[in-house]
Amino acid sequence: MDPREITAIRTRDDHRLAIELDGKAWIVLDALTAARLGLDEGREVHPDVVREAESEAKRERALQRGAKLVGRRSHARGELEQRIARRDGDDAARAAVDRLTQMGAVDDARHAAELTAHRLQKGWGPLRIEHDLAAAGVEEALIRTTLAEIDAAELEQAGRAALGTRRGAEGWQRLAARGFDESTAERLLGLPDEG
Repeated sequence: MDPREITAIRTRDDHRLAIELDGKAWIVLDALTAARLGLDEGREVHPDVVREAESEAKRERALQRGAKLVGRRSHARGELEQRIARRDGDDAARAAVDRLTQMGAVDDARHAAELTAHRLQKGWGPLRIEHDLAAAGVEEALIRTTLAEIDAAELEQAGRAALGTRRGAEGWQRLAARGFDESTAERLLGLPDEG
């Protein structure tokens, strides 16, 4: 394949470079990466450099997307990788999450603790929390540790929030639906009526 030509480079509002190749919009890169790859206006670019630049652009986009996502709320590694991979591919997603983890922006233990506290506050029980953590890709051992750290007072408060004014069979159904086990339901409601 013949070399291609960089026909324009424009600085965007975010200080990154929008680069045209053969007169068509091509990629957006940070200036340091563009300089490292030797991307200058009017310069011919070998196909290997084109592929490398496209890979770099994908990794940068994945990192920026990951940073925006963790800026809104905490994420576990697994769920963040899945969200980024949908758009940027597995390799770029893994690299972005690795970098965000190194920076301390992604931490499964912190995410598990935050999600658990939030769910308890909203009246959800341990079974639902376990499900949500597993769905986020948190390791089973960390899930068990996190759930073991829920103290009885927090659990009771969450159960009372879930119950509201419900009693009897309706209360039992509500607690089960919200992820509370039988022992918690018995403590909050007493034993069910037989008959």
